[in-house]
Amino acid sequence: MKISKKIAVAAIPAVMALASTSVDSKILLMSQEGWEVSFDGAANAFIMKNSVSDAPTTSGGASFTANTLGGVAAGNDDTSIVTGLLPNVWGMTLSAPTANGLDVSARLGLYTHMNGQDNALGNGVLNIRETSGSVSGFFGTVLVGRSLGIHQSNAILSDMLLFGVGAAASADNNGTTLGRIGLGYLYTDFQPQVSWTLPDLGGGFNAKVGIFDPSDVAADTATFNATDKSSPRVEAQVTWNGGVQNLGINIWVDGSFQNTDRSTAEAAAVEGTPAAGADTDDDVSSAGVGFGTKLSYEGFQLVASGFYGSAMGIRGQHSVQSGAGAVGALDDVGKERKTYGGYIQGTFDFGQGTSVGYSYGGNYMRQTGNDLNNSGTMNNQTMHSGMVWHNVTDNFRLVAEGGYVEKSWYLADDDQEDSFGGVGAFFFW
Repeated sequence: MKISKKIAVAAIPAVMALASTSVDSKILLMSQEGWEVSFDGAANAFIMKNSVSDAPTTSGGASFTANTLGGVAAGNDDTSIVTGLLPNVWGMTLSAPTANGLDVSARLGLYTHMNGQDNALGNGVLNIRETSGSVSGFFGTVLVGRSLGIHQSNAILSDMLLFGVGAAASADNNGTTLGRIGLGYLYTDFQPQVSWTLPDLGGGFNAKVGIFDPSDVAADTATFNATDKSSPRVEAQVTWNGGVQNLGINIWVDGSFQNTDRSTAEAAAVEGTPAAGADTDDDVSSAGVGFGTKLSYEGFQLVASGFYGSAMGIRGQHSVQSGAGAVGALDDVGKERKTYGGYIQGTFDFGQGTSVGYSYGGNYMRQTGNDLNNSGTMNNQTMHSGMVWHNVTDNFRLVAEGGYVEKSWYLADDDQEDSFGGVGAFFFW
């Protein structure tokens, strides 16, 4: 069905090197001079049932939520209507006529959702995730602007929950849900960049490299962050596509590196901290590597993906500080945390538009010396997920899904469990 093309171009638009590809699924306007304007997008909604167990207590019986680590929420039993992991999107691509062997285009992606405060004024927040220009020629493609990052991008684009809800589906959600973000990979995000997709290297190999606007590296205690961003971040990816008879094989490796200095105040804080395991360096090196494979055989598809990182966080890369409850890329005395994780996923296409899938994965964090002196530091979070979907038409998909999330913390007396399930639909154009 044509819906596979619609998904590639419309529902993930800036995944989005694909956004400028000419396919039948887009609304296309052309001038006699060869200019083209195309429109694509998607809208979705799900009705979900979400049941979360009560927050655990410490091993000593004290209230666990009194600790400032881990982001623990109280138990709930909610029914909600939510936007899934993908927000609703309207995308526009402007392409100039080919001249001197160069194809030049510009991309604008407008993203929004229906969740937020309990009134119309609090909903529909507009998020401009994509605004970029690109030029393509014998050298490949150079993109300048805001678009999807490179490190961990294949992990999220291969995730069936991209078209579902996944974790964090409660009525308290004030944006999109989390899918498998933090439960098998780190979120790459849409970021300012200058990236270069190399021309075909031959033998099935392709590569991409970019320099990115550097991020603050967040600690559990903001005093110990690293925020003096004197150097850009570098991300890169190498992929191989091939096969053996009827078995299709896609393999990727990607990475990220950023060195971030501490400000004068941050350096003074870490140098003057007597706590065990404190980091006394004036800079932080954040590095991560991701890897995975996608195997396809007739209607079956198997995805296996993993990552390892230092000072990269457990959910979003570099773990943007969000106050009490944040799990930082650095501990509460500024020491780099090591995190790792991955997921495995199997799907089967029955034909006639119907598919099923199951996945399991999680993210894990190694405690630093200081973490071992404090209760409340997250150990891991994992998720089982199942999904059935049916493409009713080339533009309309029905989805049913369910799953189970389990979170654990150091010195907690129990885990926190979250069961969810529901149905929804996608409209692509």
